[in-house]
Amino acid sequence: MPYRAKRPTIKDIARISGFSTGTVDRALHNRGDIKPQTKQKILNVARSLGYKTNCIASVMSRKKPLVFAAIFPKELHYFYDDIRRGFLDAMERLRNFKVTPLLKDIESLGKGEEEALQTLLKEEVDGVVFTPGHRSRFNHFIDRFAERNIPVVTVSTDAPRSKRLTSVCVDPRKNGELAGELMSHFVSQGGRVVVMVGSMEIEDHFQKVEGFREVITQFGKGIELLEVLENREDEAQAQRNFLEVLQRYPELEGIYIATANSIAICEVLVKTPFYRPPKVITTDLFQAMIPYFQKGVIHATIFQNPYRQGFEATMSLFRYLVEGIVPPPCAYLEPIVVMRSNLEFYL
Repeated sequence: MPYRAKRPTIKDIARISGFSTGTVDRALHNRGDIKPQTKQKILNVARSLGYKTNCIASVMSRKKPLVFAAIFPKELHYFYDDIRRGFLDAMERLRNFKVTPLLKDIESLGKGEEEALQTLLKEEVDGVVFTPGHRSRFNHFIDRFAERNIPVVTVSTDAPRSKRLTSVCVDPRKNGELAGELMSHFVSQGGRVVVMVGSMEIEDHFQKVEGFREVITQFGKGIELLEVLENREDEAQAQRNFLEVLQRYPELEGIYIATANSIAICEVLVKTPFYRPPKVITTDLFQAMIPYFQKGVIHATIFQNPYRQGFEATMSLFRYLVEGIVPPPCAYLEPIVVMRSNLEFYL
């Protein structure tokens, strides 16, 4: 009869890790109050021994369901609706595992997060998916969740110095670098360009601008970045800012719109007579953009797959809480260049 290695037990993990069997059991099955550092040490020992819990049995035996809360902006709806849809589709997939959603909608990025987070801290939740509208302003909320052993996954943008579990997004710096490389091919030697963002206080927007600036400088064509305009994710504000830019720089050659707030700018471009229209690089892709691709107003967009971001963020919470799989600090999706020729594949 062939030799069979003894299957590791909770007692083995307790002996090697130095923690009690009760603490080990709580760490493996995500029950009770346990320090994140302690849980991580126990999970590392369990993984090294090849210990595997019966995840399905563990979840199905719970008396209470796992509650995954999500905080998403209502606007810009054509972007955040896709993130929300990804979250809800993941929740539907996890329904048989006793996982239920708790949605908290806020007005727009940077408006309403404090109130929503404060409310969630008073409720019984097991994990949070969150789109932070500032790189650091919400860190103390995220850290309070972490201290209560409630993991937070940031999505679309990040709060990098917080205790969030991971961030699921397209690498924003690479996104900006890609846009910068495209722009260097689109505009002439010494061309003058602008960048439009929601706010430089948003980590995603700040990193995109830095990546864009770095690459157009490296390409050495003398491209001049005239201004970075902050539109606060407001379509009317975006139009006002852009009209003022056209008055100041009628010879403008390029525009990089580093948020999904591009339709307002495209409307101005269609109505404005140009001797030589500026080259436009946008962010993401949704149905309302198609006419502007067809008219040649938009030359390229950097697709960030918001649906997949919402889905993956939710599944990473589940894998961490139920299976003990610790995600990387940042789970980056690939940025995709979409132009008129390959538009049909991404709608």
